[in-house]
Amino acid sequence: MEYFNTSDNVKLYYEVKGEGKPILFIHGFTENHNSFRIQQRALFKKYKIITYDVRGHGLSSRVDYGLNIERLALDLKEFIDYLELQDIVLVGWSMGASIIFEYINLFGEDKLSKICIIDKGPKVLNDNNWNLGLYHGKYTMENALKDLSLIKDNWMKFAERFIKSMAPYFNEKQFSISMDKMKNNSPQVMYAIWKSMIEKDYRKTLSKIHIPALIIFGGESTFYSVDTGRYLKENIRDSELVIFENCTHLLVLENPIRFNRVLEEFTSKY
Repeated sequence: MEYFNTSDNVKLYYEVKGEGKPILFIHGFTENHNSFRIQQRALFKKYKIITYDVRGHGLSSRVDYGLNIERLALDLKEFIDYLELQDIVLVGWSMGASIIFEYINLFGEDKLSKICIIDKGPKVLNDNNWNLGLYHGKYTMENALKDLSLIKDNWMKFAERFIKSMAPYFNEKQFSISMDKMKNNSPQVMYAIWKSMIEKDYRKTLSKIHIPALIIFGGESTFYSVDTGRYLKENIRDSELVIFENCTHLLVLENPIRFNRVLEEFTSKY
């Protein structure tokens, strides 16, 4: 098992498979490197595939400090430097996309050649000036405060609501498997990171993106609307938007063959 030590002494678990152009995948909230196991198996013969567990997730250290998007972006920068990567295709799914936005805020496009944003908008909270956030414009500060209280007081109740809202089509077995995975997460970690995510607004960051960007959204996603994807397309200079019409927020797992093909076509361009 491979671990990287951050500058503040947090162990991050990672896997590197294959050689060639590096594609580095960043998972979402409550998830881990296994989110991209299908991509790893399919693409490692042609590319260097890097997956890792964000601090507080998966096999990485569960600490009570550095649990914010800024530190997660710094972790990513240190990890990239440690592996001596260049010309990276950086892929972020959900929370992973927030980490990409924050990385660009802090470090520009250093070491990056392209980015891929999966089903995530630049701002979670909806307000009088923004209606393209979470839950198709319905997630407000009031909702966020209730969620934060629930995460702190009854993590598994929050997990139940989160899963049912993300994948309402899950059968009993799928739901049970997802709930079992949620038990592995620390409520304290999830609280701090959720709080950090809902505080962020990356709309101004989009104009800082000059490298090619692939934007992929689920046409049936209950998290973000296709209009959010269109907003990203309109505000990121060199970008393309691909809609997975019959997929939800879980499009990477629901249609991995198409996802792999679209990502590989994007990676091989130019």
